[in-house]
Amino acid sequence: MSCTRLFSLLFAGALCATATAAPVWVPTNYGNGADAEVRESAFDQNRGSSTEIASRIKNAAPAGDGADGSDRNSLIYVKIDLTDHIMPDDGKTAFRMTYRNSNLNSSRVADYITPNSNFRTGLAFYGLDTTLTWDESTITYANAPGIDFPGDANIGTRDLNSSLTFLGTQTFEPMGTQNHLPIGGALTFASANLDTYVSNAIAGGATEVTIVAHTLHDGSPFFAQFNNWINFNYLFNPKEQVTLNGDSYDAGDGNGNIGNLFGTDNSTGAFSPSLLLVQVPEPTTAVLSLVALAGFAGARRRS
Repeated sequence: MSCTRLFSLLFAGALCATATAAPVWVPTNYGNGADAEVRESAFDQNRGSSTEIASRIKNAAPAGDGADGSDRNSLIYVKIDLTDHIMPDDGKTAFRMTYRNSNLNSSRVADYITPNSNFRTGLAFYGLDTTLTWDESTITYANAPGIDFPGDANIGTRDLNSSLTFLGTQTFEPMGTQNHLPIGGALTFASANLDTYVSNAIAGGATEVTIVAHTLHDGSPFFAQFNNWINFNYLFNPKEQVTLNGDSYDAGDGNGNIGNLFGTDNSTGAFSPSLLLVQVPEPTTAVLSLVALAGFAGARRRS
């Protein structure tokens, strides 16, 4: 067998090994990843260094009215650095955020009627045009890409524009007999639209993707009856939450403190917002592996 043929086979083998590598969760801690919350009620406030990211919406004022002191609207912005990553071999990805505090109980998740989203809340997800970007240290509601500001000047309604592509929705998981959704537990979103959005971004040479999330229900007065839906304070862990909060999670067996992740390290992004991708080996590693294999094969041939 010629050296050229041998090298081609070895290179093809290396590519196959890369394509079948195990998917990994790429967190906002990686590269230029970022996560932040923007609030319309404080449109010029940057919250990039906050240890929470949450989504809230309430429209207590009449349509077209300004802030009446209780209206609110906020969205979650998550940027994932795509550098040195590709789509999983099956073409499917997923987006994950983990719960930050113990107020996600049955009165907030409202899972007593399922799957009617009027009574079971969750999040809606959008993909931002990959030609647009933002910086965690400067993003506000007023300058966030994908938002028309001042929009309709009503703080209880959303102002999304065509730079955001709808990806799908995800309701919170059932509570069961436990007392709340556990700190560090995951809300995981997957859809064909998400697969297409991320795949197209990678194929087009984009270096990042931004996923925007907001509360699934709208801010209409109908939802005022669900007062515990109004403020999902401290909803998800961002990369700034270095260690997880305390927890008194009870899985329903009466013993309590099951799944207690108090103090668990998040400095490497284990509980940060993350996207499921495959990491491409460093070029130097791949080349060295090929050279070593070619040398080994040549030695065997000469012997």
